[in-house]
Amino acid sequence: MSSETLIRQEIRDSLGFVRSMIDHYSGLYSGENLTRDVLRFCDEMTSTEDSNLRLREARRIVEERCRQLAQATDRFAQRDPASIAAMRAQAVAAIDMFQDAAFEWHKARKVIPSSGRLLRRKSG
Repeated sequence: MSSETLIRQEIRDSLGFVRSMIDHYSGLYSGENLTRDVLRFCDEMTSTEDSNLRLREARRIVEERCRQLAQATDRFAQRDPASIAAMRAQAVAAIDMFQDAAFEWHKARKVIPSSGRLLRRKSG
């Protein structure tokens, strides 16, 4: 298996837990904080100090969608099952987008081997 395939699989497997959190989030328990928990997990996968624009934007969308899901499932609000299902699907789609951005970020950080003297020769 190539290193790219391994990285992609590792990211997908790691975010599988986050998808499960979103799928099982009920909003019924006072101690739950979906947005905080999901973002903490996403931040552990990447370092924010050298993240690219696409990764930061994907993280922002994940945060937004998780907040929307949390609001839709709030135990003191009117709970509409269709709205909750739509918000849940949007949050999972945001995680999919984050997964792609995280893969590109990891791939860009990988050291590219130098081609050595071939590039240093003068043409002519």
